[in-house]
Amino acid sequence: MLSLESCVPTLKRGKFNEMTFLDSMLDGITLVFEASGVFILLISAIGALLQWARKALPNVLTGDKPNLELRLVFGHHIVFALEFFIAADLIMTIREPTFQELGRLTIIVVIRTVLHYSLR
Repeated sequence: MLSLESCVPTLKRGKFNEMTFLDSMLDGITLVFEASGVFILLISAIGALLQWARKALPNVLTGDKPNLELRLVFGHHIVFALEFFIAADLIMTIREPTFQELGRLTIIVVIRTVLHYSLR
């Protein structure tokens, strides 16, 4: 997990280290993308829950089918949030290209692709 301390450039022996600055910038950008994805997921989940309570709950009590449109909209928001997580993982993979990072990125891209096509 990234922290704000890792995003601050450091000095080594009184000289500015360009690689440390670049790493700090990439860490900061990654943190922004991950935070954006989490924010989108939270807002989408709260919005979907409120819409469900307002629209679908009365239908459930009367025995009607759940609101399919609500699930599709929430699914689209999940795919949108995954775009931010993929961007963050791409940056981390460029910074540290390990097989673990590549595997994680591959799994996220596959999940995103399956969700995208299943929602169409």
